[in-house]
Amino acid sequence: MNMGLIIAFLLTGFLIGYFKFFGDWIFKLAGYITTFGLIILLASMGAKIGMDSEILNQLDQIGLQAFFMAVGSIMGSLFLVKIFSLRFEAKIEEKSKNEKLKEDKIEEESDHYMTYMIVASVIFGILIGLFFLPESLLDIMDKITTYALAALLFGVGVDLGKNKEIFAQLKNLGWQILALPFLIAVGSIVGAIIVGFFIGLASNEAAAVGAGFGWYSLSGVILSKLHSVELGSIAFLANVFRELITIISLPFVVKYFGKLTGIAPGGATTMDVTLPVIKKTAGDETVIPAFFSGAVLSILVPILVPFLIGL
Repeated sequence: MNMGLIIAFLLTGFLIGYFKFFGDWIFKLAGYITTFGLIILLASMGAKIGMDSEILNQLDQIGLQAFFMAVGSIMGSLFLVKIFSLRFEAKIEEKSKNEKLKEDKIEEESDHYMTYMIVASVIFGILIGLFFLPESLLDIMDKITTYALAALLFGVGVDLGKNKEIFAQLKNLGWQILALPFLIAVGSIVGAIIVGFFIGLASNEAAAVGAGFGWYSLSGVILSKLHSVELGSIAFLANVFRELITIISLPFVVKYFGKLTGIAPGGATTMDVTLPVIKKTAGDETVIPAFFSGAVLSILVPILVPFLIGL
């Protein structure tokens, strides 16, 4: 889904939520959309992985290398953003004491449910795609994923419009929001270089893979053309794994590392695919920083990948 459509669905939902065009019932509907739409999105994404013979054929050849590259990129970005958030995370979570206690109770009750739902949806989708759906239906699954994502972005927009205090919280965060994507970029690249050293990749090759930031289709194509099909395949799979690991691990990341840090693993995908998951696990106040970070990283991918592989 391109940037224009993403903004259109988010903005439409935001305006409807902000001005309450359809009354309070739209907020309840948005809640159902974000819950059931998320299940459909995750299951369809899992099914696409299970149905895609290109991904499956590469797993036994370079899958382990790609997996470790994904983990390295995620850990590097988590480390830097966590250090950053130790100073600034309190600003994005400012609430009255009573409101905070109430929210903590709700979060404690829903943490396990959210984790189980995310993991089960992805695994169910992979199994269905692997054993029951032919690869000829891949285009249809792409459309289902796109429609589910569009509905989710609309629901996220409605929730944003309803919660007007979010903008006051973002004002408190101030310029620090600008640092997020750059910390994630540096952490992803450095983490990939460290892992690349141990699996036999040159520093520039590992850096270029890490600079995919989860955008597997673009990074894989660029490196296949500029370097080799093998490195392009590693980049493709590593960034597929990054998106998948992000979706599955976000409840744990948010719980143990903090809400702001939950933006880090998704990289460029926080402006679209992983944005609804971030909203569900980390709360509405992280949606705008996550979207901004994902947009900046998406712009950096076609710039950094060719630059780094050319070093």
